[in-house]
Amino acid sequence: MKRLLLATLFVAGLSAGSAAPALAQISLFQDTGLMQAVNDGDVAKVKGALLRGENPNQADIHGKTALLAAVDRSSPAMAGLLLDSGANVNRADKAGNTPLLAAAESGNPDLIELLLKKGAKVDMENREGMTPLMVAARAGRADVVERLLKAGAKVDRSDFTGRTALNWAQESRNARVGTLLRQAGAR
Repeated sequence: MKRLLLATLFVAGLSAGSAAPALAQISLFQDTGLMQAVNDGDVAKVKGALLRGENPNQADIHGKTALLAAVDRSSPAMAGLLLDSGANVNRADKAGNTPLLAAAESGNPDLIELLLKKGAKVDMENREGMTPLMVAARAGRADVVERLLKAGAKVDRSDFTGRTALNWAQESRNARVGTLLRQAGAR
């Protein structure tokens, strides 16, 4: 008799418990207002979300922060709003990519200036050992390489495959980038 009562209570508990999540309709993967506004490229909505007190350092499930998303959208206006609201200029995603590394790859000079001015570390590397200088050299972005060198980027660091920024410049066949790196002391 006790076993039947326990089994009945157990089954009743399971069925009651299984209905609750369906009624709640919770989504753990939905973007917040701020992340959605950044992904949409809507500066006014980004400003509104920040004024409502949303955290400027929030990230999606891949660790991509709102600032990194703004840099990916090549938007100095959104990046500036986020930084002025306290976004961490050096916070990386799960792959170790920082906003400066993303800006170095895209080559937006306004974003690079903004990030450096706000304290971006010029030699932070991602999980592959790539620095912003290496990424800019690989992309053939001479103007970015020049700016990163002026900011103190180290020319002879190597990634996890042993390549330096000069090696990446040679692989991308960009003579101007190679010349800049050699003038800065790359070997």
